[in-house]
Amino acid sequence: MAHHMTQGMDDTSATVPHQRSRRDAEVPETLTVAALLAEPLLRNNLVAGSSGSMRFVRWCLPLSELATTSDNEGVVVHAPAELLRGDAGPATVRRVKDAGAVAVLVQIEPGDMGPPTVLRASFPEARAAADAVELPLALLPPTADYRTVSQLVATKVLAQSTHVLEYRDRVHRALAEILARGAGVQALAYGMARMGKTPVLVVDLDGSLLAYESVGGAEKPPAGPLVSALIDHLGGLSAGTIPVDPVVLEPVGDGRGGVVLIASPVTFGGEITGIAAALDMVDADPHDRAQRRIITHEGAVLIGSEMLRIRSITEAEERIRGDFIVELVHGRFSDGQQLQARARHHGFGVDATYVVYVAELDPPLTDHARAVRRFSAAARVVERLCPNANLPTLTTQIGGNLVVVCPVADPAEVTATREIADAIRRVLRERLGSDAHVAFGRWGIGAGGVAASYREARTALALGRRVNSSPVVGYDDLRIHVAIRELAHSESGRQFAGEILAPLRRADGNTCSLETVVLAYIAESGNLNAAARRLRLHRNTTLYKLNRVSRVLNMDIRSADSQFMVWLAHHIDMLMRVNETLDAELAPPP
Repeated sequence: MAHHMTQGMDDTSATVPHQRSRRDAEVPETLTVAALLAEPLLRNNLVAGSSGSMRFVRWCLPLSELATTSDNEGVVVHAPAELLRGDAGPATVRRVKDAGAVAVLVQIEPGDMGPPTVLRASFPEARAAADAVELPLALLPPTADYRTVSQLVATKVLAQSTHVLEYRDRVHRALAEILARGAGVQALAYGMARMGKTPVLVVDLDGSLLAYESVGGAEKPPAGPLVSALIDHLGGLSAGTIPVDPVVLEPVGDGRGGVVLIASPVTFGGEITGIAAALDMVDADPHDRAQRRIITHEGAVLIGSEMLRIRSITEAEERIRGDFIVELVHGRFSDGQQLQARARHHGFGVDATYVVYVAELDPPLTDHARAVRRFSAAARVVERLCPNANLPTLTTQIGGNLVVVCPVADPAEVTATREIADAIRRVLRERLGSDAHVAFGRWGIGAGGVAASYREARTALALGRRVNSSPVVGYDDLRIHVAIRELAHSESGRQFAGEILAPLRRADGNTCSLETVVLAYIAESGNLNAAARRLRLHRNTTLYKLNRVSRVLNMDIRSADSQFMVWLAHHIDMLMRVNETLDAELAPPP
């Protein structure tokens, strides 16, 4: 018999089963029954159950102790010959099989010794039972007692584990050197691809492809189907326990182009942040696959550290940029030199033309960590929407809203401004699954223009909610409010609105407020029946309330002048409320 020696994983091919269960596919490569029986001590006397000889071996127990253990996976059983003779043989075989053991090794007696042809014909009942249940049954020489066999199994298993650990350590050290240089996720993926001689993908939690690397210009399959498979796998991981070892996914593609993905989750702090995967052929060499499993596992660990480092840097930069944008849109730069210095750092043009967009999500953004990351990712996509490539687009979150400070190449292109607003809404809907109301102000120059444009965008957003405008609205779209802006700021305007609306609010009804009734009546151009339908009130009830309005205001509400006065007072009051809210928010800190 040729002596079977287990070599290091980097220079030989270990034996793994041709057909493996899902659980088998998730354990490290180790010793098999066939490899164990190839040892000279055991003389390779396999007489039955050869179809199960590729199962993994991890320990050896005597038959007498089999019933006392609950976990017998990978256990070979050492049994005396008398328990396998005659009718006792099938019962013993079934007992070993039912206990979950992977093989039974029978120590024959000196009287059973003979040439191989005689040994293969011995224990016929036990052999038939072993073939039926696919349980390897081997005959050992009288000198192979339990102590000798168990010591051999332990030595082989530990030797194999040691070589696996040595290879794992080499992989970890090589990738750790790349990590220490701070070269990024793509460099780590390339290092994994170089060691595994196969393409490697890295996908983040949102399904974005962070890296897809191969070695030597090797042809890579299209990334789309591979990323989709990884996203589906990530969805299953989020709902269950995070696996410790890499998982071999179902084949992607068919025919000669079919590949499998050896996927390992990228985690830190017990939280999944992405997934790393190495490509492998469907019928790949078992040893190569075992190597790639280790490379994927170790690479995922270090990619997690790199992603944490990158996230920390990115979040710090976003906080600094966010602070700058907050002070910019609130007009808090009183020191021109400070503005110049910070503007250079963030790429803001102090003499450039900008338009500010404000997007309000519906429903609002939650504080969940994943939702915040998705919002940040959507903001980065929005930053690439503005066509002016000379200056960067600045984005941040203020009060749950996305604020976009976008440079304008040509202020005369009004259509382009609205197209960007539509694109912002579309990106938020696609990336976050939420609808959004987007408002924008008029263009302005420098820091002062940005602050004015932001106020106009906030005003348009607030007024748009009150007048049920379209999801995308500009400040100039609300022309009547622009026209009465100065009136709403004046004392005479405030006094006028108070004189008209205060009596209506004091004489408020129980079913529907008088102010609501008269505004519905005005909105329906003085049509009583249409106003009643709009309010879902009886016609007579609506008429009664309108008569009360006339008495309270001491004017006939059916006249056009009276209706215009109420309408104007309502719009002045609405604009006053919006201005008061913005004044309180935009006021400089004490």
